Amino acid sequence: MINLKTCSLLAVLSLLLVVSASVSASPVSDLTPEQVASIDRFVAAEMARERIPGLAIGIYSRGKILLAKGYGLSNIELNVPVKPETVFQSGSVGKQFVSAAIMMLVEEGKIGLDDSIAKYFPNAPKSWQTIKVKNLLSHTSGLAEYESDERTGPPITCNNESSSPSE
Repeated sequence: MINLKTCSLLAVLSLLLVVSASVSASPVSDLTPEQVASIDRFVAAEMARERIPGLAIGIYSRGKILLAKGYGLSNIELNVPVKPETVFQSGSVGKQFVSAAIMMLVEEGKIGLDDSIAKYFPNAPKSWQTIKVKNLLSHTSGLAEYESDERTGPPITCNNESSSPSE
């Protein structure tokens, strides 16, 4: 089972690689084979040490993908390998990152904590009109944990896009 220390370590590694590449004055360059091999060795060692069956890593700089790679298995029983596009159930791990990103947008004046979420989801159900961004961040919106048409209404879209499936 992956522990918080390992998760944090991998997140920090990814973040450091992205930050170090993005703050340099030189243009973004691809990772060298030696850098990729070093990342591979680190990931393999951590996976073995922490008994992690599989993970995916993404390293980006200035909108460019420097590395997107899967390691190990996403399903041990069926022997399904992890791919860069594998979707993982992350539980609550991402909440702190989403909250930090939202607060950065608040500082830039792009989002208001007291804004109704309907401002950003114009086709939202009427029951969402009173929900504010700060309610989502503090888990006080009253929205159910899992989506269902019964609880949330039909699928919604952003920016007045059609909500009907394409044919």
